[in-house]
Amino acid sequence: MMSSRRICPADGSQYKDSAAGLVFMESAAGLAMETSKVESAVRNQAEAKLNQLEHNKSAGTMTTSCKR
Repeated sequence: MMSSRRICPADGSQYKDSAAGLVFMESAAGLAMETSKVESAVRNQAEAKLNQLEHNKSAGTMTTSCKR
């Protein structure tokens, strides 16, 4: 059976297909999905805050989250 080599995206090194290689790839894919979820949540929060500020501005009121 032939073993193939893949390039490790993190550091450019090569590794053979193995259990460690598969774990690495699954971890990288999982991290990418979690990163995407966080980016989406942050974007949604920012859009909601912007919409709230625009609504308050059009209503003639301004609010701030700063406490004095």
